[in-house]
Amino acid sequence: MKFFAYDENIDEQVRIILRRIRKLMNGEVASQIQRSGMEYEKLFGVSLVHLRQISQDYKPDNVLAERLWYRGVRETMILATIIADKERLSDEKLMEWAPAINNLELAEQMAFNLLGKRTGSAAVIEKWMLHPQFYVRYAALMALGWQFRFVGEEVVSLVEENLSTLEALADDNKLSRAVVHCLKMAGRFSESLRPGISALAGRWKQESEAHLRAAGEEILFELEVSGN
Repeated sequence: MKFFAYDENIDEQVRIILRRIRKLMNGEVASQIQRSGMEYEKLFGVSLVHLRQISQDYKPDNVLAERLWYRGVRETMILATIIADKERLSDEKLMEWAPAINNLELAEQMAFNLLGKRTGSAAVIEKWMLHPQFYVRYAALMALGWQFRFVGEEVVSLVEENLSTLEALADDNKLSRAVVHCLKMAGRFSESLRPGISALAGRWKQESEAHLRAAGEEILFELEVSGN
């Protein structure tokens, strides 16, 4: 746990949030999360719906978000990704947060709530794509896909310049789901990327590895049903 200078207001907000989390504790859900192999220092099994309800009582605040992130508690870490002031959270701070992303749920929440909706994130995403930790790479790929939906086409050049990297990352069966998500969203929302993504998916359909064939089929189906 990272230690912070005493701040009466922020510390009180953290205490209130923790009390609310404890009141919503669900032991059965917590046990299910633990059995699924997700690693957290501590968890209470609070639903994502309830966490979003808690977050609605707070304005975007990076000081509070950082305190919550470094508590190491599942619920506070997820809340941090929601409460963070995305546009004011620096690249450097995100790089500091990255090592704590150590499971699928946290990677997906980081991608959907924060990094996938933050403008000017291409540099961070590119660094995370090559991060030594698996779930940081996973978060980067999911965020890259969400960028096309929530931010627009500012990451088009990132995909154009890294198609070979995405192709290499997809060799990892466990990572291919995130690559597929990224390419599906890019192909759906960016006309300029569509031909290259379609060609890559076509090559994958001819591969001997089952997960690559499935990836190619899924991407091509997405492009077809979205009218592209």
